Amino acid sequence: MHYMLLIYGEEARWASLSPDQISAEMGAYFAYSEALAKAGVLVGGDELHPVATAKTLSVNDGKQKVVDGPFAETKETLGGYYMVNVETIEEALDWAAKCPGARYGRIEVRPVVMR
Repeated sequence: MHYMLLIYGEEARWASLSPDQISAEMGAYFAYSEALAKAGVLVGGDELHPVATAKTLSVNDGKQKVVDGPFAETKETLGGYYMVNVETIEEALDWAAKCPGARYGRIEVRPVVMR
C-alpha cells in the first residue's frame, strides 16, 4: 500500500540555519532517501518551495477564488513529502520516525487511495 509521509516544519527555523547546518540537514535527507530506495519502498518524493509561493484555490457556486499561501494558519507548513510502498501503516510510521524532519517538525502519515 502507498503512504504519503508529509513533512511539516517551520520555515523560519530552516531560514535561520547556517550554511554548514543546511548542508548537514540536506545530507541527512539524502541518506534517508537512499535508505528508502535501498529498502525498495521509495515511490517518490520532493521538496516543496516556500509557502510564499503557494496559492490555494476553491470553487463556490461555479466561481473560482484564489488566495495566496496555504489555507490553514499555522507556524508549521508542508515542506516536502515522500511516497512509500509498504505493507502496513506501522511500517510507514517506522519510516516516518527515521525522516530527518521528524526531529524538528511533524510527519503526517496518510494512506493513498489507489484506484
